Amino acid sequence: MNKVADVVFNFFKLCNLKPVQIRKGIYQVQIPDALAKELDGWRAKGGLFQFTFDQKLAETYGAELISEGGYRLDSIIKVIQKQARLSNAILPHTTFFEPTIRRKILDRLAKENPGYRWYIVDYHCKYSPYFLFVLQLTYLAYEKREEIRKPLVDLITGRVLTFEIPLDLLVEGEIEKSMLLKRRISYQQAYQQIQLEINEQLQYSDATWAKQATEIMQTERERLENFFKDLPDDEQKERRIAELMERAKPRVQIRPLRGVLLYFPKFLYRVIQVGSKEKTNRISYDPVSNHLEYLV
Repeated sequence: MNKVADVVFNFFKLCNLKPVQIRKGIYQVQIPDALAKELDGWRAKGGLFQFTFDQKLAETYGAELISEGGYRLDSIIKVIQKQARLSNAILPHTTFFEPTIRRKILDRLAKENPGYRWYIVDYHCKYSPYFLFVLQLTYLAYEKREEIRKPLVDLITGRVLTFEIPLDLLVEGEIEKSMLLKRRISYQQAYQQIQLEINEQLQYSDATWAKQATEIMQTERERLENFFKDLPDDEQKERRIAELMERAKPRVQIRPLRGVLLYFPKFLYRVIQVGSKEKTNRISYDPVSNHLEYLV
Protein backbone atom coordinates (compact mmCIF):
# COMPACT_ATOMS: atom_id res chain seq x y z
CA MET A 1 0.00 0.00 0.00
CA ASN A 2 1.34 3.46 -0.89
CA LYS A 3 2.24 6.21 1.57
CA VAL A 4 -0.94 8.19 0.89
CA ALA A 5 -3.09 5.18 1.73
CA ASP A 6 -1.06 4.57 4.90
CA VAL A 7 -1.72 8.14 6.07
CA VAL A 8 -5.45 7.90 5.30
CA PHE A 9 -6.06 4.53 6.95
CA ASN A 10 -3.98 5.44 10.01
CA PHE A 11 -5.99 8.67 10.29
CA PHE A 12 -9.30 6.80 10.25
CA LYS A 13 -7.93 4.30 12.76
CA LEU A 14 -7.04 7.15 15.13
CA CYS A 15 -10.59 8.45 14.67
CA ASN A 16 -11.93 5.01 15.60
CA LEU A 17 -13.38 4.55 12.10
CA LYS A 18 -12.94 1.51 9.87
CA PRO A 19 -13.34 1.97 6.08
CA VAL A 20 -14.89 -0.96 4.22
CA GLN A 21 -13.79 -1.96 0.71
CA ILE A 22 -17.06 -2.02 -1.25
CA ARG A 23 -15.35 -3.00 -4.50
CA LYS A 24 -11.72 -3.51 -5.40
CA GLY A 25 -9.86 -0.25 -4.79
CA ILE A 26 -12.93 1.69 -3.56
CA TYR A 27 -13.57 2.27 0.14
CA GLN A 28 -16.49 3.60 2.14
CA VAL A 29 -16.64 4.99 5.68
CA GLN A 30 -19.32 6.71 7.78
CA ILE A 31 -18.03 10.17 8.76
CA PRO A 32 -19.63 11.67 11.93
CA ASP A 33 -20.68 15.33 11.95
CA ALA A 34 -17.87 16.42 14.29
CA LEU A 35 -15.15 15.02 12.02
CA ALA A 36 -16.84 16.41 8.90
CA LYS A 37 -16.69 19.89 10.44
CA GLU A 38 -12.99 19.46 11.22
CA LEU A 39 -12.26 18.37 7.66
CA ASP A 40 -14.50 20.72 5.68
CA GLY A 41 -15.54 23.57 7.97
CA TRP A 42 -18.34 24.22 10.43
CA ARG A 43 -21.14 23.99 7.82
CA ALA A 44 -20.20 20.42 6.83
CA LYS A 45 -22.31 17.43 7.82
CA GLY A 46 -21.35 13.81 8.22
CA GLY A 47 -22.40 10.94 5.98
CA LEU A 48 -21.07 8.11 3.85
CA PHE A 49 -17.72 8.96 2.30
CA GLN A 50 -16.48 6.91 -0.66
CA PHE A 51 -12.87 7.27 -1.72
CA THR A 52 -10.14 5.69 -3.80
CA PHE A 53 -6.47 6.17 -4.53
CA ASP A 54 -6.83 5.36 -8.23
CA GLN A 55 -7.78 8.11 -10.69
CA LYS A 56 -9.45 5.75 -13.18
CA LEU A 57 -11.64 4.26 -10.44
CA ALA A 58 -12.53 7.77 -9.26
CA GLU A 59 -13.64 8.74 -12.78
CA THR A 60 -15.53 5.49 -13.35
CA TYR A 61 -17.41 5.20 -10.05
CA GLY A 62 -17.53 8.79 -8.79
CA ALA A 63 -15.56 8.08 -5.62
CA GLU A 64 -13.39 10.90 -4.28
CA LEU A 65 -9.75 10.64 -5.32
CA ILE A 66 -7.22 10.99 -2.49
CA SER A 67 -3.78 11.74 -3.88
CA GLU A 68 -0.65 13.75 -3.15
CA GLY A 69 -1.31 17.47 -3.46
CA GLY A 70 -5.08 16.93 -3.48
CA TYR A 71 -7.62 18.72 -1.30
CA ARG A 72 -8.72 15.69 0.71
CA LEU A 73 -5.23 14.56 1.71
CA ASP A 74 -4.37 18.15 2.60
CA SER A 75 -7.46 18.47 4.84
CA ILE A 76 -6.64 15.19 6.60
CA ILE A 77 -3.04 16.26 7.24
CA LYS A 78 -4.22 19.62 8.62
CA VAL A 79 -6.53 17.90 11.12
CA ILE A 80 -3.67 15.59 12.20
CA GLN A 81 -1.32 18.56 12.63
CA LYS A 82 -3.90 20.57 14.55
CA GLN A 83 -4.71 17.67 16.87
CA ALA A 84 -0.99 17.25 17.56
CA ARG A 85 -0.49 20.97 18.31
CA LEU A 86 -3.45 21.60 20.55
CA SER A 87 -2.39 21.14 24.15
CA ASN A 88 -3.59 24.68 24.94
CA ALA A 89 -6.16 26.44 22.80
CA ILE A 90 -8.48 29.45 22.87
CA LEU A 91 -12.01 29.99 21.65
CA PRO A 92 -11.78 33.74 20.83
CA HIS A 93 -14.49 36.00 22.22
CA THR A 94 -14.85 37.43 18.69
CA THR A 95 -16.48 34.11 17.74
CA PHE A 96 -19.61 35.53 19.37
CA PHE A 97 -21.48 38.74 18.48
CA GLU A 98 -21.77 40.65 21.76
CA PRO A 99 -24.89 42.75 20.89
CA THR A 100 -26.79 39.49 20.30
CA ILE A 101 -25.62 38.17 23.68
CA ARG A 102 -26.67 41.44 25.33
CA ARG A 103 -30.18 41.20 23.89
CA LYS A 104 -30.47 37.54 24.89
CA ILE A 105 -29.50 38.36 28.49
CA LEU A 106 -31.96 41.26 28.79
CA ASP A 107 -34.79 39.16 27.32
CA ARG A 108 -34.01 36.31 29.69
CA LEU A 109 -33.85 38.55 32.77
CA ALA A 110 -37.15 40.20 31.85
CA LYS A 111 -38.84 36.82 31.36
CA GLU A 112 -37.51 35.34 34.61
CA ASN A 113 -38.20 38.50 36.67
CA PRO A 114 -41.50 40.07 35.53
CA GLY A 115 -42.23 43.54 36.88
CA TYR A 116 -38.65 44.76 36.62
CA ARG A 117 -36.75 46.69 33.97
CA TRP A 118 -33.15 45.84 33.18
CA TYR A 119 -30.33 47.98 31.81
CA ILE A 120 -26.78 46.93 31.02
CA VAL A 121 -24.28 49.52 32.24
CA ASP A 122 -21.07 47.97 30.94
CA TYR A 123 -19.32 44.66 30.38
CA HIS A 124 -15.91 43.13 29.99
CA CYS A 125 -14.65 39.75 28.87
CA LYS A 126 -12.60 37.18 30.75
CA TYR A 127 -11.60 33.63 29.84
CA SER A 128 -12.57 30.55 31.80
CA PRO A 129 -10.41 27.39 31.82
CA TYR A 130 -11.92 24.13 30.63
CA PHE A 131 -10.35 20.72 30.28
CA LEU A 132 -11.21 18.52 27.32
CA PHE A 133 -10.83 14.79 27.90
CA VAL A 134 -10.60 12.42 24.94
CA LEU A 135 -11.81 9.04 26.21
CA GLN A 136 -12.06 5.65 24.57
CA LEU A 137 -14.99 3.55 25.78
CA THR A 138 -14.67 -0.16 25.05
CA TYR A 139 -17.77 -2.32 25.42
CA LEU A 140 -16.52 -5.83 26.14
CA ALA A 141 -18.55 -9.00 25.82
CA TYR A 142 -18.37 -11.71 23.17
CA GLU A 143 -18.02 -8.89 20.65
CA LYS A 144 -15.94 -5.78 21.30
CA ARG A 145 -17.24 -2.33 20.39
CA GLU A 146 -15.39 0.96 20.82
CA GLU A 147 -16.35 4.62 20.74
CA ILE A 148 -14.66 7.95 21.38
CA ARG A 149 -16.17 10.58 23.69
CA LYS A 150 -14.87 14.11 24.30
CA PRO A 151 -16.44 15.57 27.45
CA LEU A 152 -15.51 19.07 28.67
CA VAL A 153 -15.16 20.10 32.31
CA ASP A 154 -15.50 23.69 33.49
CA LEU A 155 -12.52 24.08 35.83
CA ILE A 156 -14.34 26.78 37.80
CA THR A 157 -17.78 25.24 38.37
CA GLY A 158 -17.01 21.56 37.79
CA ARG A 159 -19.91 21.28 35.33
CA VAL A 160 -19.51 18.68 32.59
CA LEU A 161 -20.44 19.61 29.02
CA THR A 162 -20.98 16.78 26.55
CA PHE A 163 -21.12 18.68 23.26
CA GLU A 164 -18.11 19.11 20.97
CA ILE A 165 -16.45 22.37 19.94
CA PRO A 166 -15.37 22.29 16.26
CA LEU A 167 -11.57 22.41 16.11
CA ASP A 168 -11.57 25.01 13.36
CA LEU A 169 -12.97 27.56 15.86
CA LEU A 170 -10.00 27.14 18.21
CA VAL A 171 -6.79 29.14 18.12
CA GLU A 172 -3.53 27.80 19.50
CA GLY A 173 -2.11 29.67 22.48
CA GLU A 174 -2.57 30.75 26.08
CA ILE A 175 -4.35 33.64 27.82
CA GLU A 176 -2.70 36.50 29.69
CA LYS A 177 -3.13 36.11 33.45
CA SER A 178 -5.04 39.38 33.72
CA MET A 179 -7.70 37.99 31.33
CA LEU A 180 -7.96 34.58 32.97
CA LEU A 181 -10.48 33.52 35.61
CA LYS A 182 -8.84 31.38 38.28
CA ARG A 183 -9.72 27.71 38.26
CA ARG A 184 -11.27 26.31 41.43
CA ILE A 185 -11.03 22.56 40.89
CA SER A 186 -8.01 20.34 40.26
CA TYR A 187 -7.46 18.17 37.22
CA GLN A 188 -7.99 15.11 39.42
CA GLN A 189 -11.37 16.48 40.57
CA ALA A 190 -12.23 17.22 36.93
CA TYR A 191 -11.51 13.62 35.96
CA GLN A 192 -13.64 12.39 38.87
CA GLN A 193 -16.51 14.54 37.57
CA ILE A 194 -16.06 12.96 34.15
CA GLN A 195 -16.19 9.47 35.65
CA LEU A 196 -19.44 10.30 37.47
CA GLU A 197 -20.94 11.75 34.27
CA ILE A 198 -19.94 8.78 32.11
CA ASN A 199 -21.23 6.30 34.72
CA GLU A 200 -24.56 8.13 34.82
CA GLN A 201 -24.78 8.16 31.03
CA LEU A 202 -24.10 4.43 30.92
CA GLN A 203 -26.80 3.75 33.53
CA TYR A 204 -29.42 5.44 31.35
CA SER A 205 -28.10 4.27 27.97
CA ASP A 206 -29.51 1.40 25.93
CA ALA A 207 -28.41 -1.78 27.73
CA THR A 208 -29.60 -4.17 25.02
CA TRP A 209 -26.01 -5.17 24.23
CA ALA A 210 -25.40 -6.16 27.88
CA LYS A 211 -28.67 -8.13 28.12
CA GLN A 212 -27.89 -10.00 24.91
CA ALA A 213 -24.36 -10.69 26.14
CA THR A 214 -25.72 -12.04 29.45
CA GLU A 215 -28.09 -14.38 27.60
CA ILE A 216 -25.25 -15.62 25.39
CA MET A 217 -23.07 -16.04 28.49
CA GLN A 218 -25.71 -18.21 30.17
CA THR A 219 -25.97 -20.40 27.06
CA GLU A 220 -22.19 -20.62 26.94
CA ARG A 221 -22.06 -21.63 30.61
CA GLU A 222 -24.45 -24.52 29.97
CA ARG A 223 -22.29 -25.59 27.03
CA LEU A 224 -19.12 -25.44 29.14
CA GLU A 225 -20.72 -27.38 31.99
CA ASN A 226 -21.61 -30.09 29.53
CA PHE A 227 -18.10 -29.99 28.03
CA PHE A 228 -16.39 -30.31 31.44
CA LYS A 229 -18.85 -32.77 32.96
CA ASP A 230 -16.38 -35.66 32.71
CA LEU A 231 -13.72 -33.84 34.76
CA PRO A 232 -13.34 -35.78 38.03
CA ASP A 233 -12.43 -32.68 40.05
CA ASP A 234 -15.56 -30.54 40.59
CA GLU A 235 -13.52 -27.69 42.05
CA GLN A 236 -11.27 -27.56 38.98
CA LYS A 237 -14.31 -27.66 36.70
CA GLU A 238 -15.99 -24.75 38.50
CA ARG A 239 -12.76 -22.74 38.48
CA ARG A 240 -12.26 -23.13 34.73
CA ILE A 241 -15.88 -22.25 34.00
CA ALA A 242 -15.67 -19.21 36.30
CA GLU A 243 -12.50 -18.02 34.53
CA LEU A 244 -14.16 -18.24 31.13
CA MET A 245 -17.30 -16.49 32.40
CA GLU A 246 -15.25 -13.68 33.94
CA ARG A 247 -13.63 -12.97 30.57
CA ALA A 248 -16.98 -13.03 28.77
CA LYS A 249 -19.18 -10.98 31.12
CA PRO A 250 -20.38 -7.62 29.70
CA ARG A 251 -18.44 -4.59 30.97
CA VAL A 252 -17.21 -1.20 29.86
CA GLN A 253 -13.61 -0.05 30.03
CA ILE A 254 -12.81 3.68 30.01
CA ARG A 255 -9.36 4.74 28.86
CA PRO A 256 -8.19 8.38 28.72
CA LEU A 257 -6.32 9.06 25.46
CA ARG A 258 -5.34 12.71 25.82
CA GLY A 259 -6.32 16.02 27.36
CA VAL A 260 -6.44 19.60 26.12
CA LEU A 261 -6.64 22.77 28.22
CA LEU A 262 -9.11 25.16 26.59
CA TYR A 263 -10.00 28.77 27.35
CA PHE A 264 -13.56 29.88 26.61
CA PRO A 265 -14.85 33.45 26.90
CA LYS A 266 -17.19 34.58 29.64
CA PHE A 267 -18.95 37.91 29.35
CA LEU A 268 -19.22 39.76 32.67
CA TYR A 269 -21.99 42.37 32.83
CA ARG A 270 -22.97 45.07 35.30
CA VAL A 271 -26.77 45.26 35.11
CA ILE A 272 -29.17 47.67 36.83
CA GLN A 273 -32.46 46.18 37.99
CA VAL A 274 -35.21 48.82 38.26
CA GLY A 275 -38.45 48.23 40.17
CA SER A 276 -39.69 49.43 43.55
CA LYS A 277 -36.00 49.75 44.34
CA GLU A 278 -32.95 50.06 42.15
CA LYS A 279 -30.33 47.34 42.41
CA THR A 280 -27.03 46.69 40.63
CA ASN A 281 -26.27 43.09 39.67
CA ARG A 282 -23.10 41.49 38.39
CA ILE A 283 -23.83 38.72 35.92
CA SER A 284 -21.60 36.17 34.19
CA TYR A 285 -22.70 34.68 30.88
CA ASP A 286 -21.09 31.67 29.22
CA PRO A 287 -21.97 31.70 25.49
CA VAL A 288 -20.74 28.13 25.00
CA SER A 289 -23.13 26.49 27.48
CA ASN A 290 -25.71 29.34 27.52
CA HIS A 291 -25.25 29.46 31.31
CA LEU A 292 -26.13 32.69 33.15
CA GLU A 293 -24.95 33.21 36.72
CA TYR A 294 -25.41 35.97 39.30
CA LEU A 295 -22.08 36.91 40.90
CA VAL A 296 -21.80 37.86 44.55
